[in-house]
Amino acid sequence: MKNFDLDMAHKVCGGGFWSFLKFDSGTFNGVRRDGNALGAGCGTVKSDAFIPDLLFGIDISQACSQHDQSYATCGFDKDDADASFSSNIRADCDIQGGGYFTCNVVSGAYYLGVSIFGDSAYKNAQAESCLVSK
Repeated sequence: MKNFDLDMAHKVCGGGFWSFLKFDSGTFNGVRRDGNALGAGCGTVKSDAFIPDLLFGIDISQACSQHDQSYATCGFDKDDADASFSSNIRADCDIQGGGYFTCNVVSGAYYLGVSIFGDSAYKNAQAESCLVSK
């Protein structure tokens, strides 16, 4: 089964829509371009190629990394991790020159994503980190 990646999206969609979003997952052909393992960016090992590290030209990979560390800290509350994630995205976006609207759209989209779809990632990270810390 072939993985879907950004280059394939450009071929299928002509790049117009994706170019507007300035979307980049940080992966190419199933490998992270930064040399880290899949899951080191935004998303899990399975979703890393689909969850952008860069959206509207705003690099949120650092906020994603901090969010992953929060999830992987035994006893860290999921709601607190998700709220910090949203705040960190807004702060990173502001530093990178994103406007009020852009920063709130990006942080809101990611907050909604982790709030709705992050339960299994949180539970798995907590199980692993709490087992190791005992």
